[in-house]
Formats: sequence, structure tokens, C-alpha cells
Amino acid sequence: MLLILGVLSESGLWKTHCMYLAFCDLLLQVRIAVDTVVNAVGAERKEQVAAWTAEKKLISEHALTLQQIKSGIVIPPSGWKCSKCDKTENLWLNLTDGMILCGRKNWDGTGGNNHAVEHYKETAYPLAVKLGTITADLEAAGKVVLFPYS
Repeated sequence: MLLILGVLSESGLWKTHCMYLAFCDLLLQVRIAVDTVVNAVGAERKEQVAAWTAEKKLISEHALTLQQIKSGIVIPPSGWKCSKCDKTENLWLNLTDGMILCGRKNWDGTGGNNHAVEHYKETAYPLAVKLGTITADLEAAGKVVLFPYS
């Protein structure tokens, strides 16, 4: 039996591999090929990991001296929306006053309405955390997105 496999190389070119196998060998080779494909780390994932590990993690001076004010805002565990519009995605929690606001507008018009940035410009409250990245799981603690505006 002839087995032909196409493999995308790191240079982006397809390489084909042809093998003549007995039927019992074919099952083993197919299982190995499927496992290899399933467990492969794609180029996109490699770029994400490289970008994340290349970033130098900084400690914000504001995190050490953060003042929290009693604003009376109660933050619900879910069902969040921007307090200035009805956006429900790309939301940021200001750590000084508890305001939930939408993030920056992307170049293509998606994203937020810049309300979190505008709030910083109005109040100078410097730290915000992206909602949905906070977790009680200590293993995932490195995935929290905290942004110092100043």
C-alpha cells in the first residue's frame, strides 16, 4: 500500500513523503502521523509564545501605592458592560474607583470606544485590569492583563 503525506516545512513549502507499507505497518504509521499533527506547535502559536516571552515584565510604580476610593460601585461577578456605553467585550476594570469601561477602538473600528482611556485622562487613575483575565487559579495568574496608563 502506498502512503503519501504532505508536510508543511518551516520555510512554508510543502514536502511530500511517499512510503510503501504493509497494512499493519500502515495503521501504526497513520497513528504516528496523526499524533504528530495533533501535537504540533503551529507557527502562529510559536509567534504568540515568542511575543509573550520577549516582553519584559515591568512592575508598575502605581501598583505599590495604589489608592482605592469608596465609590459605591458594586462589581458583579458576570454580565459586565461599559458604564458609558453598552459594550460587553474588551472591558477594563479601573482599580482605583471600580469603573468598568470599554477599551481602545481598533484600527478597523472593532474593539471599544476608548472609554477606559478617556476615564484615565479625566481622573488620572492609573491602573486597569482586563475583565476576564482575573482568576482565582494561581497557575493562571500570569495571564492577568494589567495596564498602567501613565
